[in-house]
Amino acid sequence: MCKKRILIISLIFSLVMLSSCWIYPGYKEYEIIDGIYYFQDYETMKSVIIPMINKSFSNWHWSSEEFNKKYEKYFSNIAANTDDYAVLSAKNYAYAVRNKKSASNVQTTEGKTVRAEFYWITTKDNKAVIFYQN
Repeated sequence: MCKKRILIISLIFSLVMLSSCWIYPGYKEYEIIDGIYYFQDYETMKSVIIPMINKSFSNWHWSSEEFNKKYEKYFSNIAANTDDYAVLSAKNYAYAVRNKKSASNVQTTEGKTVRAEFYWITTKDNKAVIFYQN
C-alpha cells in the first residue's frame, strides 16, 4: 500500500514538473549573420529565442504561450531595424532577432531609451517588437 502511494505521488509530481517546463519542439534551419539570428518561421524563432530570453532575464521564465502573449501585447513598440529588414528581404527570411546590450541609443515608439540587454525582433513585414529590462 505504501509503495503504491509513493508511486502515485511520484507520478503526479513528475506530471506537474513536466507541465511547467518549456519543451523545445523540433525546429527548422536558421542562420546567424554577424550575431543576428534569421529565421524562416515563427515557431523556429520561438524555439531558439525563448531559452535565450529566459537565460538573460532569469525572472521571466517564459513559455511558448507567454511569449505569444507578450509578442502580441508589445508588437510595434519599436520601429523595424532597417539593416535587419534589408537582410530579411534579400535572403527571404521572415524574422530577424538582434540580441545585445544597448551600446547606442535604442528608443521605443513611446520614447523610452533601452539601457540594458534586449531582444529586437524585426519581421519581413517591416514591423518589430523589442523585449528588454532596464
